[in-house]
Amino acid sequence: MTLGIVLFAYSTILGWCYYGEKAMEFLFGVKSILPYRIVFVCFVGVGAMAKLSLVWNISDTLNGLMAVPNLIGLIFLTPVVVSETKKYFAKEE
Repeated sequence: MTLGIVLFAYSTILGWCYYGEKAMEFLFGVKSILPYRIVFVCFVGVGAMAKLSLVWNISDTLNGLMAVPNLIGLIFLTPVVVSETKKYFAKEE
C-alpha cells in the first residue's frame, strides 16, 4: 500500500509539473520553462515540509480559484451556446 501511495504521489507531481510547463510555454514562450521548474521544485519542497492543514488549505484555495477564468469564459460563450443549442433543436424538428 505504501509503495502504491508513493508511486501515485510521484506520478501526480510529474503530471502537474508537465501540465504547468506546457501552460507556461503556451502563455509566455519556451524561455519561461526553466524559471517555472525552479519555482515548482521549491514549492514541492515547501509543500513536503509544511503542515498538512496549510498545504490542503492552499491547495483548496488555488483549485477553487481555477474556477474564476472558467466562469468568465462561460459568461462570454453563453451567446455561442444559445445559438448552437437553437441550431441543434431546429434540426430535430
